Amino acid sequence: MIEKLIRNENEAIEAIKANMPTSGYQMLRESLDMAIKALEEIQQYREIGTVEECREAMEKQKKKRLVEWADGTLHCPNCEHDNTCLGFDVCVECGQILE
Repeated sequence: MIEKLIRNENEAIEAIKANMPTSGYQMLRESLDMAIKALEEIQQYREIGTVEECREAMEKQKKKRLVEWADGTLHCPNCEHDNTCLGFDVCVECGQILE
């Protein structure tokens, strides 16, 4: 079994910086600087969340009507939380915006 030497973007960035040529090799230095910048951008995107998480959050921003169950209670269309007596514009359980 081969041990993985670089486990994440931070370690990759540090390894690139530690092994950056100090003179000459201008194209290599510029390429490595671009690689570091790209890895840092990836880290920022990962902090925001996955594409699916972002889509889910955007969908919750669209107003949806409460669903009335047979017993007369009003429930969130997203998570089915009972919102009958709360009177909020947002579901307290999942954050769905409600009409």
